Amino acid sequence: MKHILSITLLTLLTSSCSTYKMEVQQGNAIPNETVAQLKQGMSKSEVASLLGTPLLQDNFRNNRWDYVYFTKKGNQTTPPKGITLLFKNEQLITIKKK
Repeated sequence: MKHILSITLLTLLTSSCSTYKMEVQQGNAIPNETVAQLKQGMSKSEVASLLGTPLLQDNFRNNRWDYVYFTKKGNQTTPPKGITLLFKNEQLITIKKK
């Protein structure tokens, strides 16, 4: 009886020790439908109202906005996805998908 109780207790303890690894999303997740609404010639304010503010802004190249997105679950990270937008004279000129 003591042996059965020990095995039952050990089974309960080990089965409750499984760890939960939460998925963490980082960056600006932008659906393809939203990216499709971007048009050359849009102003920075129009782009910001559509996509939000970019995660990365280069202080040396203020005409480049990078929207980067990735997820991390436990120790595994997905490759970064995103888009890079280039502006000239405050107007969108280039859209590059990563």
